[in-house]
Amino acid sequence: MVTIRLPLPRLQGAAELLDRQNNSDEEIRENLRDLERLNRYFGGVRTVLVHLGRMVGEPSQTPLTILDIATGGADIPRAICRWARKRKLPVAIEAVDQNDQVLAAAADWSIDFPEIRLRQAHALPLPYPDRSFDYVIASLFFHHLNEAEGILLLREMARVARRGLLVNDLLRSRLACLLTAMTTRLLSDNRLTRHDGPLSVLRGFRPEELRRMATEAGLTNVRLSRHLWFRIALVSSQA
Repeated sequence: MVTIRLPLPRLQGAAELLDRQNNSDEEIRENLRDLERLNRYFGGVRTVLVHLGRMVGEPSQTPLTILDIATGGADIPRAICRWARKRKLPVAIEAVDQNDQVLAAAADWSIDFPEIRLRQAHALPLPYPDRSFDYVIASLFFHHLNEAEGILLLREMARVARRGLLVNDLLRSRLACLLTAMTTRLLSDNRLTRHDGPLSVLRGFRPEELRRMATEAGLTNVRLSRHLWFRIALVSSQA
């Protein structure tokens, strides 16, 4: 007898603890530090830098402008700054988040990175004119959205990007959910990390779903790629 295992359905309507309003500053900062470690050791940073490097190409003396949406603790902008400094590539990064507690932590941790400007703002719609930045990045944010919101955000990202956009997120699968649950329990005692980690995977999108969303958003030159540790990237180069 052959058993056909269907793809894991996407979890709808569940809320992550970090999105709630009753978290202490200490809990949030511990959770953001956990996310930074997970990004560093399990592919989040590498995925962003690999694709950004391909899009940027040869270095230029003209400052590269980047918008990072839902920046969290701003670990991705700081990683980009370190990457750019090694290449003597000038960058200016606008890092936005809607949570004031999160932004306060990001500000403390980014004090040595004058390339980063933090701003409290919502992603839908983005509060910027058309073609305001060279590149627009959303890392570990898309799984917070439903499909309609994801399509709208892709349109907004394409609207404000001059050269390209990058979505870096979690690939939904049963194995990813199991390993994430195990990893977060080994790494941290933080209740937000332990709860939100596997839930984030269950809310993640599959490649075919992201492809459909990109088509609905009217994106062109779209490339999808899978990366180690259940990461998925969507890249679109602007004309």
